[in-house]
Amino acid sequence: MTKLPRANIRLTPELERRLADAARSRGRSRSELIRTAIEVYLASPADRPANAYRIAQTTEYMQLVADMLVGREMPDKRDAILSAVAQRMEQFHGAK
Repeated sequence: MTKLPRANIRLTPELERRLADAARSRGRSRSELIRTAIEVYLASPADRPANAYRIAQTTEYMQLVADMLVGREMPDKRDAILSAVAQRMEQFHGAK
């Protein structure tokens, strides 16, 4: 890897613990996680940062509608869909 410029930051003990836990569970370095967080932060418009509540609300709405439609239109496929979701969560997000 190319030698990258360094930046020093100060973290609270709690934030440092959470960062270390997240890095360990994802199999990534703390530096990788910090770079990713900074990239995501800088990618959002300064005048309209991401609204976590709205994102959560939209996600829950979509989940509810999808669950209702699958339950009504293809209930026999529900377990296969949930299994595929679990596989994709592990593949793309490291979740088990």
